Amino acid sequence: MSGQNAMPKGLIFLLVMIAVIVIYTIAKIVSYNRLSEQQWKQVDKSKLKEWDDDEWD
Repeated sequence: MSGQNAMPKGLIFLLVMIAVIVIYTIAKIVSYNRLSEQQWKQVDKSKLKEWDDDEWD
């Protein structure tokens, strides 16, 4: 009877794979966010265009 409570091996494998993919995706997002912040600090902000919000009124 104890065998009824155990999850099938395929389901456990699937859940582990989903967890790995989610963790990998979150790690990539954090990595790209840090890279983006680093690149933004290196930008020559004097050459950025000043946006005139009045154009849209």
